[in-house]
Amino acid sequence: MSTTDPVTPLSTVDTTARGHRVPKARLLGIDVVRALAIIGVFVEHFHMNGWFTAGPVRDPGPALLHWVDTETSSRAMSLFVLLAGVSVALMTGGSRPYAGKRMRTAVLRVLVRAVTLWLISLCIDQFAPSVIGFYAVLLVFLLPFTWLRPRTLFVLSGISVPLVTAYAMWVLSSHMDWMRSDTPEGLAVLTHPGSWGQYFFSLVSVGGGFQVVYGIPLVLAGLAIGRLDLHSRVVRIRMLVTGLCVALGAVVVSFAALKLFGVEDLLERLSPADQAWQQVLAMPGERSLYATSVVGIVFMIGVALALLGGFLMLVDRPRWRRLLWPLAAAGGMTMTWYAGHLIYQSALGQPKAYSFVYFCAVVAVTLVASVLWRRWIRRGPLEWLVHKVITTVVPAPKRP
Repeated sequence: MSTTDPVTPLSTVDTTARGHRVPKARLLGIDVVRALAIIGVFVEHFHMNGWFTAGPVRDPGPALLHWVDTETSSRAMSLFVLLAGVSVALMTGGSRPYAGKRMRTAVLRVLVRAVTLWLISLCIDQFAPSVIGFYAVLLVFLLPFTWLRPRTLFVLSGISVPLVTAYAMWVLSSHMDWMRSDTPEGLAVLTHPGSWGQYFFSLVSVGGGFQVVYGIPLVLAGLAIGRLDLHSRVVRIRMLVTGLCVALGAVVVSFAALKLFGVEDLLERLSPADQAWQQVLAMPGERSLYATSVVGIVFMIGVALALLGGFLMLVDRPRWRRLLWPLAAAGGMTMTWYAGHLIYQSALGQPKAYSFVYFCAVVAVTLVASVLWRRWIRRGPLEWLVHKVITTVVPAPKRP
């Protein structure tokens, strides 16, 4: 979900997007990647098992659609989580972190944003379970790290990957009861203070909140990326090349381990009590929680680096900027679309299967509506609400 505003003053507007209201110097390449992430979430939630009509609920459908569904599962949210770190970096100064009173103001704004997102998540939970609450926790988690340099943040991200995996294995093998948290949902959380302790524990444990645990290396990597000079072409090229190498390396390691060294056969022979090994060691797939896979997390960091580096360069070209504007427009209001698609599915009664044509129609409506909205209004509805709350609670420091 989009939670970042441009580093430069919002009063200036870029007219390069054919009259659309775009804050000047906004990094539209990041918005394009956000749009790809929300489309990935649509793939996960609008389960496609037919080209023109939906098939039976338990039917995996055509091989290509099944492959897209399997390969997209959890990856889109991993991308969103990493982009949360990029957002926090930009909100606190980007490649030139703020200092003194300005940094304190920025940190307070991140904190207010997190609380606002959590309250919004409770409202959305009235219709369907959302992950915005976990996202808010990760924003708060990053605050102590906003003073660190990119290299240090990348090192911490790398160190945290095996630690997260080890923690997930421990919980999945010894504390499965954490996975079955019985706490109030939605706004009922606010009216049951006796359950607050259990509720907040579920937000940070591998139980209902595994998104927070696996998100630690992702948001640290995102914060490191946001501390780079994203306006520099050299940096963008390095991000693209490094990202491709990291992602390819993760795939090669996974293939070698599973196919060449017999790890796949070993996993097949594991008893149900040892399923945790499958969840944390296998590459993303139907039988693995992508969130806790070592190679999976590393793979997504590489993918994010490559996507950000590539699209940041592409949107510098006027022709590509016009071509990618529908994605950038949608990427600037992904929180609205995330909440909207959950409420929409709830209103439909959440069918278990959809057709490919139906999915394409959902994406088309999202892109067209985004372009039309952004032609007159700078932010999406929920983005405007969050921005209004932040600027009201934490006004910008007065300049001398």
